[in-house]
Amino acid sequence: MARYTHTVDAKGRVFVPARLRDSLGASLVVTLSIDDGYLSLYTPEQFSHIREQISQLSGTDPAVRRLKRAIIGEAMVCSMDGQGRISISDELWSHVAVSRGDEICFIDMFDKLEICSRSFYEKQQEEQGSLAEVDLTRFNVTGL
Repeated sequence: MARYTHTVDAKGRVFVPARLRDSLGASLVVTLSIDDGYLSLYTPEQFSHIREQISQLSGTDPAVRRLKRAIIGEAMVCSMDGQGRISISDELWSHVAVSRGDEICFIDMFDKLEICSRSFYEKQQEEQGSLAEVDLTRFNVTGL
């Protein structure tokens, strides 16, 4: 399974899925996603690579400055505690409409984790409908 559901505790902490902890390491970077309603979670190495690519873009382009503010400027390093929890700031939680006590989903995208509220995820699933309705031929993925 690549989706895990956990609850944000009273201190804004959430358990990182146990099956993913060893591959992620003790320190993680959480920032805004390019998709509304999601946070992105990276290993420091993954985020460093992203930051390096963004830093090579022209700072005179307003879209690049916006990207830097959203992805790099909002990023925070989270250290996993002994129980496998990370503490995410209220500011980041508010970007995805998550409050303490809410259920969230971790979605393993293999190159990063995405985090969203469970209610947002379920609403999106309902609105988007079945993949059977989507023309996937343009992606040239066989075996589905």
